[in-house]
This record gives sequence, structure tokens and C-alpha cells, in this order.
Amino acid sequence: MIDSSTRLPPQAIAAPGTSRGTYARTAERRSTITRAVLDLVLEKGHGGVTTAETAARAQISEATVLYHFPTRDHLLVAALRLAFDEDDERLSSGQPDVDLDGLRRYVIGGDREVALLYTMLAGHTGTPGHPAREFFAEHYAQALERWSAIIAARQQAGLAHPGIDAAEAARQFLAAWTGLRTQWLIDPGFDLGESVVTAFRRLTGENVMDLRRVLLDPVGGL
Repeated sequence: MIDSSTRLPPQAIAAPGTSRGTYARTAERRSTITRAVLDLVLEKGHGGVTTAETAARAQISEATVLYHFPTRDHLLVAALRLAFDEDDERLSSGQPDVDLDGLRRYVIGGDREVALLYTMLAGHTGTPGHPAREFFAEHYAQALERWSAIIAARQQAGLAHPGIDAAEAARQFLAAWTGLRTQWLIDPGFDLGESVVTAFRRLTGENVMDLRRVLLDPVGGL
């Protein structure tokens, strides 16, 4: 759902004559820091992450951490970006556009601490200048494009209702998914994966298409 977590700040972009080695070392350093932050989030939750702990985990100085990521929020956004990059690989391997079991497995396989981090940072999207604002705008645009394409593909395959607007259905599905995840964080007593798949099927008219196949072909549609 997102770009690489090793995106470089303006001061790290190589100018004419700048060594490629310097550029590579900067990218590697940022990657190491981001990995350290995400590991800390997974181990103890985002509330317990500090720049000092991040520096210790990455085995570099705290000043170096703050040079690359000027605030703790920048660190947490980078960690979330990395988590989503890794989730993208799981989502692709699950082939949700072919089999909704892939979507179910993807949702179930998500980490609760990452979901909590996502929810916390999403609350800052209305704050001008906050690093989460740019991240979520980018993430949402890419997610909307991806799921619009998935729904359109399922329409062509005769799985989703041909009369729906794929982009609007994708928008509503992403909103349902976000809401269900928030409810699950409050009360994890229901099957989040099943609820997300059920929402997808209803919003894309797949239940209607299933019924149509049964009515048109009572034997083959069963």
C-alpha cells in the first residue's frame, strides 16, 4: 500500500559530484533506524518507543537518529510505512483479487500493535505539518487505486455486480475496513477477517451475483 520506508530527506539527496557511497550509506542508515523503530513497536507498542531506545537498538547515536528523523512522530510514521510495505508483500502473495481467502488471511495476519499505531497516527492527519498527514494521503490514494482495480477485475470476472461504481465501492470498503479495525481494537471478540470479507462482498454486490448464479443455474450455481 506504500512507498519504501527509506525515502530520503532533501539534505540527503545527492547533489552533483556527491559520492554514490554517501547516498547509499545514508539510505542504509535510515533503513536501519526504521527497522529498529518497527521492532520496538512490535515488542512494546508505540507508546514505549523513544529516540534513545531507537538509537540503542540501531547501535548509533541519538543525534544521528534525530538528524534523519527530527521528531519521534517522524520515526513512528517511518515505522508504519515499513510495516505497510511488508504487508503489501503479504497482500500480493494472498492474491485477494482472485481469492477472498487471501484478503481474510491478510487481515488476520496483521499485528495488533501496528493497528494501534495506525489508528493513533491517523488521528493526526488533520494537523498541518504533521508527518502523518502526507503519509496517509499517499497511503489512501494508493489503497483506493488498488482496490478500485481489484473490484473492476472482479466485475469483469462476473464476481462483483457490474452496475456498481468500482471506485466508490472501493472508497466505502476502505472506510468499512478502517471502522471494523477500530471496533476490533476496542473489542477483539469478533472475527475481524470474516467481517472485512463480508463487508467487501456486500459493498461489491457479490452476494447478489451468487444468488443470480443459483437462480440461473440451480445445479451449477450451488
